[in-house]
Amino acid sequence: MIKICDVNKLFDQRAIAGLHHISLEIKPGEVFALMGPNGSGKTTLINIISGKTQADSGTVTVEGELRLFEQKEMTDQNVQKFLITSNKLDIDDDKKLQLARDFADIFEFTFQLRQNLSELSAGQRQKVLLASELINSPTLLLLDEPFTHLDPHTRKDILNALFEYIRRQNISVLWVTHDLEEATLFADKMALLNFGKLEQVGSPQEVIKKPRSLFAAKFLGYENFLSVSPQNGKWQTPWGLLGETNDESPQILVIPANAFILSEQGIDVKIESLLIRGRMQFLKTKWSDKTLLMEFSPQVRLPQKKMKVAIVWEHCFLLPH
Repeated sequence: MIKICDVNKLFDQRAIAGLHHISLEIKPGEVFALMGPNGSGKTTLINIISGKTQADSGTVTVEGELRLFEQKEMTDQNVQKFLITSNKLDIDDDKKLQLARDFADIFEFTFQLRQNLSELSAGQRQKVLLASELINSPTLLLLDEPFTHLDPHTRKDILNALFEYIRRQNISVLWVTHDLEEATLFADKMALLNFGKLEQVGSPQEVIKKPRSLFAAKFLGYENFLSVSPQNGKWQTPWGLLGETNDESPQILVIPANAFILSEQGIDVKIESLLIRGRMQFLKTKWSDKTLLMEFSPQVRLPQKKMKVAIVWEHCFLLPH
């Protein structure tokens, strides 16, 4: 378990983001993805938890054996010997050898055990390095974007093996990543950092479906934003009065790309470009002075130049101005 309570950190250099009143809890066996733009404070938080950096205030409680997996230089030696010497457990050499072989089997580099590290590919070296951390039976693991330089196939291969092992061993993980798809696939919880401040915490599904700030919505890939005002208990939109509200202040209407439908009662938009990706049709359109990005299934027959569109109100959400 890792418990972070009101942690603050300030730096003199403006290029390095500090941390402002960060409180998080990573429960036993929980995979927690930490996301945010470059310079938002993700690595600073990892370094404070691992003890590499001292917080200015606040507390960090760590219960269990903690390991930080990061990029580091490895002296060129035999893979099997490297794993055995990396093992700090109080067990005899035969058991260390067996553990090395077990992890080679888990991460599929059994045939490389007799090779030197310099003879391995980048992906194989990452597997060996990961095994050298896990071989010490940590209950807590910190991952600071360790696989970003690998090709997508190799990265997916390593992540599948890693998180399958983590689930079996009930290891808690705080994982810095920029890949939203991977976070959605493997994480139980997600936190968004914005220049040292926590914007939102929740399950990946909760955060993605209902971002609570304009920053979160933009970071998560939403691109259609319209200002709407309350009128007679509803919202004044380009499609007329929609929804219900007791609010008296303007809001930002966020329209997911898949919330648009063809409708004769809709607004006229001009089609600027069409892209077919996978099984979906992606449109860039123009309405008034606004660009609207839309997504339709291949079953929808789209005109070539202009069309009328409406929105499914239930698929949209509102954010404070």
